[in-house]
Amino acid sequence: MFGRLILYGALAVALAIVAVSACGPQPDVASSPSLTPVASASRSASPTRASSAVPIATATLRPTASATVTPSPESSPATACPRTTGGNASNQAQLVAVRVAHQAGFDRLVFEFGQSTAPGPFGMPGYAIEPASSLSGPSGQAITISGNALFGARFQNASTQNPNGTPSYTGSADMKPTTPLIKEVKLVEDFERVLLWGTGLDHLACPKVSELTGPFRVVLDFPTPP
Repeated sequence: MFGRLILYGALAVALAIVAVSACGPQPDVASSPSLTPVASASRSASPTRASSAVPIATATLRPTASATVTPSPESSPATACPRTTGGNASNQAQLVAVRVAHQAGFDRLVFEFGQSTAPGPFGMPGYAIEPASSLSGPSGQAITISGNALFGARFQNASTQNPNGTPSYTGSADMKPTTPLIKEVKLVEDFERVLLWGTGLDHLACPKVSELTGPFRVVLDFPTPP
């Protein structure tokens, strides 16, 4: 009897040990040592700051120099007057008239152009009006023009002679009007369709240059006392 009690006690102790082991923490079969932790969304989504160190250039904001009115530093004493250009250098025209007249407040000089048979479109020829200390023809020799100030009017693809050799301009090549400011207007050069006229003034005065059409004309208005 006593032996059975000992046997029953030993079995009870064994059952208790098994029960305690079953209630202990078990390993997580879903976890795997091969998995790596993923960074939190708040850290990976941190904003990237755009660099502002390199400015974006805008071509339309870049200032451009005017090609129609530029100073003429080599001219004397006419640095006070700008060089004025206009027309189109690809146009062809024939000089047909030069006129000088005085009106209230200015002396007017007009160069009028007509149709040309030279190859190219007909239109206002390219021109440059600027003051000068002297003017010279194709030979390089300075041309004498009356006055105390001098202006040159140069025309590209224009001439007093038609391509067939006949004259398109039959007026004077050396005019000395009785106007108060303009003292002389002289043809300086007419060579290879480059035309240069010189204008001598009583004193320096900057002209207002205008273009007119129907017919094509370049007009220089030199201001004078009223």
